[in-house]
Amino acid sequence: MRIEHRTQFLTAMGASVIVAGLLTGCSGGDGTSRQDVVATRGASVMPFDQNKTQHIFDQNTTGGLELVRAIDPADAAQIALVRSHLQTETKKFATGDFSDPMGIHGQQMPGVAALSSAGARLQIEYSDLPDGGKITYSSADPVVVVAIHDWFTAQLGGHGEHASSH
Repeated sequence: MRIEHRTQFLTAMGASVIVAGLLTGCSGGDGTSRQDVVATRGASVMPFDQNKTQHIFDQNTTGGLELVRAIDPADAAQIALVRSHLQTETKKFATGDFSDPMGIHGQQMPGVAALSSAGARLQIEYSDLPDGGKITYSSADPVVVVAIHDWFTAQLGGHGEHASSH
C-alpha cells in the first residue's frame, strides 16, 4: 500500500471510529434518544414536516448526494418547503456556513470543520426533483470527500427513521 493511500485509509478509519463514538454517545441528558433530540432541533431549522419527508444521504467516490423527498409525491406544500430550504442551505454551505446542521446535530458534528474550511475544494450544487430537491457535494480532494462521508454518516445516525442511505 502506498504511503499516501495508507495515510488516507488510516485517516478514514480514525474518522469512522470517532463518528461511531459520537453517534453512540449522543442523547439528551434526560434519557431522550439522539433521534428525538435531532427531530426536535430539526423542526426549528427545517420548515418541512420530517414525518412527511425522507432524507437520503447517498455517498459516492467524489462526495455524495443529499436528497429530501416528500413521501406523498402530490404534497405540493412539502415539496415547495423542501426546495426552498435546500436552496437556502446550498447558498450557505457554498460560503462555508454549516450552522444549521450544527444547530440540529451539535457543534462538534463530524466532517463540518473540514467542509467549512474547504473553500473552492468543495463544490455544492442544488437541483429540483419531481418530489423534492437534491444537493450534490463533490470534491477532488480526498480529505474533503472523507469529510462529506463523515458528515453524511452523522446525519444518518441523527435522523434515524427519517433518513436512509438509499
